[in-house]
Amino acid sequence: HEHDSRLVVSASQPHRRDVGEDDYEETELFLKRVRASTYAHKSWTDMRRTLVYLRTEVRFYNEFVPLLLSSSSSSSSNSKEESRTGLRDTIPKCYHAAYDLEGLVRESSPATDVRAPSPFPATATAPPPSLQRKGGHILLQSLSTPSRFQSSPLTPRQSLSCLRSLAEFHAASLGNAPLLTLASRRLSPAGGSYHLRFRNPEEVRRIEESWEGFRRRFWEGMDDIVKQGRGRDWKRLLEKEGVANLGRRMRDMAEWVSDRLTPGAEEDGAVLVHGDFKAMNVFLPSELQTHSPDVTTTIIEPHDIHAIPPAILIDFSCVGIGHPLSDVAMHIAHALPPHHLQNGGEDRLVEAYLLALERAVRGRRGEKKDSSWTFPREEARRQYRLACVDYARFIMGRFWRTASPETFENKRGSGNTTLINRDVDAAMAFVEKVDGYLEMFEKERERECGKE
Repeated sequence: HEHDSRLVVSASQPHRRDVGEDDYEETELFLKRVRASTYAHKSWTDMRRTLVYLRTEVRFYNEFVPLLLSSSSSSSSNSKEESRTGLRDTIPKCYHAAYDLEGLVRESSPATDVRAPSPFPATATAPPPSLQRKGGHILLQSLSTPSRFQSSPLTPRQSLSCLRSLAEFHAASLGNAPLLTLASRRLSPAGGSYHLRFRNPEEVRRIEESWEGFRRRFWEGMDDIVKQGRGRDWKRLLEKEGVANLGRRMRDMAEWVSDRLTPGAEEDGAVLVHGDFKAMNVFLPSELQTHSPDVTTTIIEPHDIHAIPPAILIDFSCVGIGHPLSDVAMHIAHALPPHHLQNGGEDRLVEAYLLALERAVRGRRGEKKDSSWTFPREEARRQYRLACVDYARFIMGRFWRTASPETFENKRGSGNTTLINRDVDAAMAFVEKVDGYLEMFEKERERECGKE
């Protein structure tokens, strides 16, 4: 499987021959390794997806980070403060990255080609010995230092740090059609770990059945959930007609929604999306560390994002072309407890991201802080709502098929698990929101069909 290691190396200054014992400095590095043989027990579709993730991340560090940083350093900034907190501060340094997938995944094979035939004979009873030598590695700077930490769930201020860095990342590719065209071929024409083109088609085919099982198990377990203080009583929501039919509705709308979140490289608003922007894929600055992540009194304002120190983003295995609000929607659903999203909290986080994106884009273009380029708010809200529905489709088809109050409780402390798959109130509040968004888009599709 993926095997991560931390290495401590000693090195002297280059070109020095008179090196003494005191001239060596220790540096901690992070080694990420993927061995193909460990995934031999999986279906070819799932194994290939993991190997393509490796290929994408290696190509991202080797081919695209230099292009993004070159573009970033050549652009002018509006102030010394902005130049200190640009793209270079949000991506870890990569020392070496390589892969060997020959005989498994063709170099020219698109990342989204889930129908690529298996390279193994149908009669094979065991993986070939050559599989032991296939895989790859990425050697990065280690971020496990006193100045950085990881956490999940996040406070609003910690989320602002993530969103500020995300805005810098998106701004680096926004409007750069040549770079995005290259990324469509070398990375993925559809970014995101949960993009419909990446997923096993069975997830959507069986989503109605998956949802009905989830709804029944949580309805039956709701009394115990309330008694044990693990959540509110959401029975009335689960009994609502539209929610009861959510699986069928999601199946019918899945492709329509996904198509509207899959822009071409030359379309306005297309960017390189991170594609897996969960809480544990960032390292936060230590000054944002708190021992009370669940406090309910934390209120942020959108402009606060400009004063928040940036986070460092990691795990670029799902990078590809997409709409920027897809990353924002996943981040908020994955990492923010529902009480932080109430009373306008969610809208303030989205608005903060948009302000950071606008400032980053203007800085790259040499424009004044408060003038020129803006992201149309109505289009941003539409993208965000579409992305919430799209993420719900993935969660329902992939995770909620077997989810229950018991699995939620077992995963309660798992920071790498999306909050809506381990917290009852977060899950149900998300269902309630997605039900409303989906109804909006169902009506929009009806209007489109009527015009035809």
